[in-house]
Amino acid sequence: MTRRRIFRFTGKKHSDRPSKVASPVTETETPLQTAQKYKNAGNVRFTLGKYNEAIAQYNKAIDICPKESVDDLAIFYQNRAAAYEQLKRYNSVKADCTKALELNPKYMKALLRRARILEQLGDFEAALKDITTACIHENFSDQASLLKAQMILEKLVEQHFPKKSIHISFMPTTLVIEIYYIRSFSKDPILSRLEYPENIPEFIKKPLQALKNREYHNIISLCTEIIESPKFDILPPSKLEVLLLRATFYFIWHDYNAAIHDLKVILSSEDVRDNIRVNALIKRACIYLEIGTPEMAFNDFELALMINPSCSDIYYHRGLAYKKIGELDKAKCDFEKAVEYNPNFSMAHMQKWYANYQFASLNGNIYLVEITVRNIEKAIAKYSNSPECVCYYVLYAEIMFKTQQYQKADIYFVKAIEKDPDCAIVYLLLWNCNLINIEKYVIKALKSDTCSVEGKLRGFEVLRIIEIERGNIEEAVRLTNMALIFCRTFRELLYMYNEDPTKIFLDTKLRFTQIVHFLRSYSRFIDIQNAEEFDKHIPIDSDGSFKVLSPATESETPLQKAQKYENEGNIYFKTQKYNEAIAQYTKAIDICPKENKNELATFYQNRAAAYEQLKKYSSVKADCTKALELNPKYIKAVLCRARVLEQIGDLEAALKDMTTVCIYEEFSHPIFLVKVEIILKKLVKQHAYENWINKKLFMPNKLSIEYCIISYSKDPVFSKLRCPENIPEFFKKPLQALKDAKYDDVIPLCTEIIESPEFNTLPSTKLEVLLLRATFYSLLGKYSPAFQDLECILNIEYASDDVKINALLKRANLHLKFMDVAMAFMNFELAININPHYSDIYYHRGQVYMNMGKLNKAKHDFEKALEYNPNFSIACIQKCYTDYRIAMLNKDVRLVEEAVRAFEKIFEKYTNLSECTFCYQYYCKMMSETLQYQKAHIYFTKIIKKYPKDTSMSSIYLHRAYLQFNWSSYSNKAVEYLKKAIELDEKCSFAYKLLGLIEMKRGNIEETIRLFDKALVYCHTFEELLHLYYLRDTARIDLNVKNQFGDKYFRFFSLGLLLSAKDGSRGFAYDFML
Repeated sequence: MTRRRIFRFTGKKHSDRPSKVASPVTETETPLQTAQKYKNAGNVRFTLGKYNEAIAQYNKAIDICPKESVDDLAIFYQNRAAAYEQLKRYNSVKADCTKALELNPKYMKALLRRARILEQLGDFEAALKDITTACIHENFSDQASLLKAQMILEKLVEQHFPKKSIHISFMPTTLVIEIYYIRSFSKDPILSRLEYPENIPEFIKKPLQALKNREYHNIISLCTEIIESPKFDILPPSKLEVLLLRATFYFIWHDYNAAIHDLKVILSSEDVRDNIRVNALIKRACIYLEIGTPEMAFNDFELALMINPSCSDIYYHRGLAYKKIGELDKAKCDFEKAVEYNPNFSMAHMQKWYANYQFASLNGNIYLVEITVRNIEKAIAKYSNSPECVCYYVLYAEIMFKTQQYQKADIYFVKAIEKDPDCAIVYLLLWNCNLINIEKYVIKALKSDTCSVEGKLRGFEVLRIIEIERGNIEEAVRLTNMALIFCRTFRELLYMYNEDPTKIFLDTKLRFTQIVHFLRSYSRFIDIQNAEEFDKHIPIDSDGSFKVLSPATESETPLQKAQKYENEGNIYFKTQKYNEAIAQYTKAIDICPKENKNELATFYQNRAAAYEQLKKYSSVKADCTKALELNPKYIKAVLCRARVLEQIGDLEAALKDMTTVCIYEEFSHPIFLVKVEIILKKLVKQHAYENWINKKLFMPNKLSIEYCIISYSKDPVFSKLRCPENIPEFFKKPLQALKDAKYDDVIPLCTEIIESPEFNTLPSTKLEVLLLRATFYSLLGKYSPAFQDLECILNIEYASDDVKINALLKRANLHLKFMDVAMAFMNFELAININPHYSDIYYHRGQVYMNMGKLNKAKHDFEKALEYNPNFSIACIQKCYTDYRIAMLNKDVRLVEEAVRAFEKIFEKYTNLSECTFCYQYYCKMMSETLQYQKAHIYFTKIIKKYPKDTSMSSIYLHRAYLQFNWSSYSNKAVEYLKKAIELDEKCSFAYKLLGLIEMKRGNIEETIRLFDKALVYCHTFEELLHLYYLRDTARIDLNVKNQFGDKYFRFFSLGLLLSAKDGSRGFAYDFML
């Protein structure tokens, strides 16, 4: 840069007036000096806002400058570009910056200006090239440039992937395209052309050759070249296949708007062939499913079936749709249809088997499970040397894993990886394998010598999702950067950036690190000479006559001044000078015109971000709120406020903000939904703990207490009721209350005895009073005083063996309430040491083994209990049920039938109400699991007729309602049974809960909340409390959404919950009571 010259106005001899500015040209100067004078004159006019005059001076400088002075000439072109920019003549700016860069390829200001103009013109990819080149020249040290690169990247993502899937997606690599898309269309009219190359029209040969060569990244551009050619309109009707092929690859790359547009053009054409129309309808249906509009998808499937009801592809893809929404019976039927119409459709065979397995497993149909496993085993033997064998290996391994045959699962997972690690990774995802469970197999695949670049890319993607689920965000970022290394095209790179779910969690430092990694990877795809950059307020070049403009000058508008203050603040922020950043943002806020609401909102949000770094959370909340008053849909401000509200413990407000983000983003970012779930769970725990501290506890219903009583056949207290003449006088009142089923009176009556002055003088049987109180404290849910009473008994030397053993068993059960299985088993062992022939010990230990899934050990203990007490009714019932469970697990049909017959015999043996109902409930559960709903219904009817008005029938009605759910979903009959349960027992919390779920399904959210609130009053355990608050608070989210946004997004959260409740509650209703 030349030294600064100062032009002075001087007086002349013949005049008192100042002379005019001297002409830039004098005869004694070189052409370069003259050119620089023209440039300086242009700079003067530029700063005065006289841009056309400045351009004229720069023109003269360019014309006179020697061509060998390339650096100076580059400056003149760049300065003229700056003047053109002020006049919004963007094409001229671009041309002059390009000329400047031809002369000086590392000219940063020209790069930055051209990047800005290219961004303005919408050429984001060229802008990214320039900004990347600028970052490389700066060695990635300028955070402002990195920030600009990120902004351009986001625009590129929006341009390439305008409509996102509602699911976390994986990159469509070559194998994914072939497995998920190509092999899933057995009758695709375009793919079938490859089988008969001689019939391919000349105009479509290039894209089809790319398809054949697996050059999938070129197909969209090759198709577009044909479609945009002048001859396209006069081509024969087969030209629609070009549109169909392009739409297919738009769909693959998740550009759903472009895909739907092409498919609509095909479907609105009059001369489209039926096979093309059907294929287009199927693909449009698949897109509708991805963007979350299943009703439109099923409508397209129906239209396709009207055209060709024998097309296997329609049934296959509709089957996938049914499977996605959890309607397995319909999915199973459709996959069978697909196989019927095309017996060679291998993907349909595999999906049919998987649907059969899921359906059978869900409904306890061991016959279908067995048949499915045999079919897959046959396929493995048949196709052991074909590409499909990897798919069969993984499917078989996954089923083995789910049936807890882990060794077999491991063998076949490893076989799949050894055969083809690339395919194995894709199929692990296709069959929805649990990511945490398959982590070691993905790592094994990555270490394989035969794992390709594509396989490694997919493997790192999978590992990244696993780390996000664990909350290891830094490790997930590292894996993202590893994956970027293996991207082979710019589109893959951009896709990887777009689908990176870690972005929302990154702090400023990590975000810049991530951008640097991306740009380094991107630099492999560009010519380093072709580059550009960022800041909108870069000063023009000068020889030194003019200083860099201050953030505020008189010639700027208030908004421009505010934006300069903001830019200053951004620089301070990125260098972690947060107080200085806040000062600049405050100036921007003060000077910004109030009508510029969006800009003002940005300034408030930026200041909030700086306050957040200083942990000034109340200021963050205030600034975000102000930003949202100015721009209610400002996502960054909502996210920032939600984050801070969560930090300060205002979880309800945080949840409301995160829900709002999901609505505004139309649920397109799965990571936001994950965040909603995280905050919801925190809120649920908060509500549950607050409630539990002051909760009024209620005794369980009569039947539950009677179950407890009969489960202790040798209980020293309960056995006294069988011999009332032996009851001590001091103990008569509590035992009378127990006999009369006045259970609420038992604890106060026991306490009255224990706290009386005479208690210490009473005989040793007084310990039975403590034992009875401990039993009822436990039933009530007051575990601490129950522990204290039991400890007191066990510390007294003169306690009888029966009392000690009973106390140990009850203490073991209390330990189980706190998930301390080891301590529970220790208590069982202590009890056995006192009396190894005590039947109750084996019964209760058998129950624990049963709950742990150790059925053989459970059976052995139940048999021991019966050996030492042949009249132990509940042990007999449990033993029969365990026999049934073992037979089901071993798929032994003969033993299943024997177990059912054995159960039917004990109906005649046990006529006591509690024993009878216990027996009936287990039997009906068995009938439900074997899909014999009618038989279960008959037995429920029998017992209700036998005891029509007994309050114990509340539990029976509850189970009957649950049977109805399995039998015919949410029917009015089930509602009738639940209301009957409440009529008999108004404290039946589970009935309120199930009614709440039904009302949630019906969309009656206010009634849903009322019912869940009612259930909260009467629930017995902290675990129940947590689950109910989860249901209730989810319903409250939906109510807030309805009140704030109307019906468009109403019930999104509760419907998602119902899917899990439907599966999660399966079996729970029985376990809750049994």
